[in-house]
Amino acid sequence: MIGKADRQMSFSDYWLLGKISEVSYYHRLRTWVFNNLNEEMFQPLFSYYGRESISPVYTFTAMLIQFEKGYSDREMEEESRFDDRIKYALTAPRDFDGIDAVTLCDHRKRLFNSEIGKEIFIKTISQAKEVGLFNKDNLHIIDSFMIWGSCARQDTYTMIYQGIKMVLRFMKFYEMEDASKKILKRTDYEENIKKPKIAWENEKEKAKLLEELVKDALSLVENIKTKKDIKDDLKKAIELLERVALQDVEITNDGHVKMIEGTAKDRIISVVDDEMRHGRKTSSKLSDGYKAEIITGGEKGSVVVGIEVDGANIADGEHMSDLIEQSRRNGVDIDKLYGDCAYSDFEEIEKRKEEGTDFCIRVPEATNPSGGFSKEEFKIDLEKGTVECPNGHIKQFDTEKTQKHEQVTVKFRAEECNDCPLKDQCTKSKKGRTINIHPYEKEIQEQREYQKTDEFKEDYAKDRM
Repeated sequence: MIGKADRQMSFSDYWLLGKISEVSYYHRLRTWVFNNLNEEMFQPLFSYYGRESISPVYTFTAMLIQFEKGYSDREMEEESRFDDRIKYALTAPRDFDGIDAVTLCDHRKRLFNSEIGKEIFIKTISQAKEVGLFNKDNLHIIDSFMIWGSCARQDTYTMIYQGIKMVLRFMKFYEMEDASKKILKRTDYEENIKKPKIAWENEKEKAKLLEELVKDALSLVENIKTKKDIKDDLKKAIELLERVALQDVEITNDGHVKMIEGTAKDRIISVVDDEMRHGRKTSSKLSDGYKAEIITGGEKGSVVVGIEVDGANIADGEHMSDLIEQSRRNGVDIDKLYGDCAYSDFEEIEKRKEEGTDFCIRVPEATNPSGGFSKEEFKIDLEKGTVECPNGHIKQFDTEKTQKHEQVTVKFRAEECNDCPLKDQCTKSKKGRTINIHPYEKEIQEQREYQKTDEFKEDYAKDRM
């Protein structure tokens, strides 16, 4: 049941009058709350029965303070309990016991799980900005981080075996188990084991088991696909089984099954959680699970204003456009966005600049994996349409394509490169050196030069403070 704010002033409350400046953030917020918030706005989020909650006016105002000051829930709990300025801004009396972090979390969940709550929040943020309640120096940063999955990664044998067992459980629920007994060759799917017990060091036994599991899985899938009116949960289970049965194997012309080398693209790593993926944040940092991309705002970029979660194998920067749009829907206009090399998407950057968003984004330095001359050591003239190699050979390219933001590939002839005294420092290819002109080569070149300046270094350091 919704609680009511206690705004009856006591003698101790009068002590604060005049001591908190009328131009301060706390006084301006208090005035705005009195004029714009009331319990009736939040009534749809609460029941009319049960135990009375703390007033949502208090908790909602606390969220606004968190948005501006960057307080965590625990920090907000402490501030609302001991800081008179916070109590004053909340419109609460000085003997107010504060808002505990659990209540704050619960009310936030109610707010953002409801379309009404989201509308209130977005409208409130917009109104609050108009009267200057949010710091104009809010720092907006875009970044990503790995999230470990809650399930263990499974090997191919375990996934197929457990996938078959999962499908059989659905079939039993829908009274289709008799059909499965005629299809399957193995008889151990009802045993309480993760995968069959064999001599795992014996390659012949492993190959035999793999073939049996794959053929059982595909037979089960094909049989169910012939049925009419398959329930959605069973349909999803057989689709998953078919995928895990085929993603790591090859079926030869004579019908034998063998494991393929390498890793399938977008490979499922667990049938318990089929959205988990294998990924890496750096070449040495591996992760099984998910990747979150976020945009933060508030003081020192400490408040999340947009978030997207995807499989761990998704490249950084994949959701940059979605996050900017999500932040806007949440009432946050981003005047300047900070990010690392993963977000140097100049097509998106140019589009957003036209809409009024500035960027402080690094572009990656040009490198050559073989250790030779990098692209930066070739003189690229975008106006003349020429590329000059370190030994002075010049190649032409079509400037009309670069002006249309199309990628251009420039190839130096094999005979030129193979006879060049600098070849060992440039390329190991017998076909000659290739230079790719990026669709936004001009912007990248300008950014690389700007990155060398003290102005950029000082500005970019803000997202590391």
